[in-house]
Amino acid sequence: MGMRLARLGLLASATILAVASLSVPAHASSRYINPFANPAWYPARTDMGVDWIPTRTLPVLAIGDAVILGSNNNDWGWPGHHFIWYQLLNGNHAGNIIYVAENLRKLAPAGRIVHAGQQIAVALPHAPWTEWGWATYYGEPRAGPCYHEGQKTNSGKEMARFMQSLGAHVRDNPGRGPNWPTGRLC
Repeated sequence: MGMRLARLGLLASATILAVASLSVPAHASSRYINPFANPAWYPARTDMGVDWIPTRTLPVLAIGDAVILGSNNNDWGWPGHHFIWYQLLNGNHAGNIIYVAENLRKLAPAGRIVHAGQQIAVALPHAPWTEWGWATYYGEPRAGPCYHEGQKTNSGKEMARFMQSLGAHVRDNPGRGPNWPTGRLC
């Protein structure tokens, strides 16, 4: 586990340095998209993040212009063993990091710059489906250190509010509060 975190830390550091040397083109959009606009996405529970069920094979779309900080096709810490995380580059959530995990394929590689609405993976239509949430620079879910299976975390509710702000409908009402990663984790 320690070696894995060290490799992830080196990868994230190298990616951040590489991105710092790039500039986002002037035409780059600062808008965010609703990645669940396709009616084949079905909202599910809120826990560390928000679970979404694809009712058929669907593209996983970047919410905004971003850099892929990491992608893992063999992460045994997640059901489905696939995990990708990216950092938003502009807009009012610039700097925030989003993870998408579980039943994914064709993950974009670390270091790739993507634009709002661009495909970063493919979601498969069977359990364990997908989970979307706020992450750390190393790709760990913010709520990971305090999460207990099935718990509706503060981090998950913050992500649900963000999704609502994009026009997505969530299953579990997150209540009032911020729609960015802040405050307590669970």
